[in-house]
Amino acid sequence: MQRNYQRNYFSDSCVAIVLGTGLGLLLSVGAQKVLNKHYKATCHNQPGHNLIYTKGFLGDTYYCINAKYMN
Repeated sequence: MQRNYQRNYFSDSCVAIVLGTGLGLLLSVGAQKVLNKHYKATCHNQPGHNLIYTKGFLGDTYYCINAKYMN
């Protein structure tokens, strides 16, 4: 006796999308923390650059911006 099981491809797709989105967000948060640490450590060594702080979706964010772009 053989049973025919039908796969639910829609649920497989939803699981893949949710897992991919979650993993992508976790990787983005980690990468942002690494970039923040890098900018805080190196921006003061670059003449004419300022360290700026913003609060965004991924949390605290730091950028090293050339002073000529800041008014």
